[in-house]
Amino acid sequence: MSTQRLRMDEFDYELPPSSIAHVPAEPRDSARLLVDRGPGEAPDHRTIGDLPLLLGSGDLLVVNETRVMPARLPLRKRTGGAAEVLLLAPLAAEPGEPPQAAGRSGERGWAALVRPSRRIADGTVLVSERDPSVQVVVGERLDRQRRAVRVLVGEQPLVAVSQAQLLERAGEAPLPPYIDPDTTRAAIAARLGVDAADSAATRAALADRYQTVYARSIGSAAAPTAGLHLTEAVLDALRSNGVGIATVDLTVGLATFAPVTAEHADEHEMHAEHYRVSAQTLDACAAAERVVAVGTTTVRALEAAARQRPLRAAAAGDSGTADDSAAQACTADVCGRTDLFLRRGAEFLAVDAMLTNFHLPRSSLLLLIDAFIGPRWRGLYEAAIAEGYRFLSFGDAMLLSRGAAQ
Repeated sequence: MSTQRLRMDEFDYELPPSSIAHVPAEPRDSARLLVDRGPGEAPDHRTIGDLPLLLGSGDLLVVNETRVMPARLPLRKRTGGAAEVLLLAPLAAEPGEPPQAAGRSGERGWAALVRPSRRIADGTVLVSERDPSVQVVVGERLDRQRRAVRVLVGEQPLVAVSQAQLLERAGEAPLPPYIDPDTTRAAIAARLGVDAADSAATRAALADRYQTVYARSIGSAAAPTAGLHLTEAVLDALRSNGVGIATVDLTVGLATFAPVTAEHADEHEMHAEHYRVSAQTLDACAAAERVVAVGTTTVRALEAAARQRPLRAAAAGDSGTADDSAAQACTADVCGRTDLFLRRGAEFLAVDAMLTNFHLPRSSLLLLIDAFIGPRWRGLYEAAIAEGYRFLSFGDAMLLSRGAAQ
């Protein structure tokens, strides 16, 4: 990693409001795809449906199979004031404990974003109007952004992500703040042919559209959005072309979507996110001619695992103890929590190409893109804006190759 201090104003650019997508492409694979051809070469303009023409035998496509929880809870104080809680993850007993394990040794609550946080005192009880059985008790501050909360469904405490289905009536898809929810819901309602933009049917359809088609491991507070473009038909066509498909699981949280407010990149606090990369996926990456990661979360999971696998294997081999459950659990699969912050000067040990959306100015995700292909990202973004590409979570995508980066 370079010791050069990166000023965040190097990662600013003018994003016209009209370039922000508020409605997802329909069908999914009709989203546009800007294909990077390297320095000095004009990019190609394709669609996600063309991806099987761009990848072939020897390529391995790796996706993040995390599933989004109905994590955004619109609530009210008992006095009537509106509030909102975004559940991030159960509070684990140990730093390396995965979110799914929380609750095994008693109620420990959740880390959450609470709004308006300054006006909600510790101990305040918030209640869902959609499902009055759901209550949230707001607790102490964990840091500048997060607070501890307790979630009750009736008399039952919610302590693990495996219980998240209990929030389906009260919660909803946690859309990013730059997306206008009224516009999104109205478009979804029109597609469904229903009148109410805030109906249960509309919320269910939006929740489905804010999941990847391969989502499996529930626990994320936001979607791995590059994967929202992929369809079963595209994946089948890739397999028919000899492309391997492998999975990782990175629980998307603050590390992915927290804004960078510091003046310099090295001053940014990167929160840890839980991840797991199977031995099969790591072996497939080692055997592939080219590893193509779908989204920045997949990149971070693979690169974190590539940095940990030798250490994990050595630790497990040296210990030889039957009671070292953490080492045993990760002997084959690499798992744990990562705060890996990939920025200029980072070495990429696993990933050769990346399918990713267009990211916010001054974001950690844009720093990752800069680390991957160098400062020419700016020219690609300028070309995308000029060509009318749609940006951010519901927007279009780009296919980047590290081999052509420098």
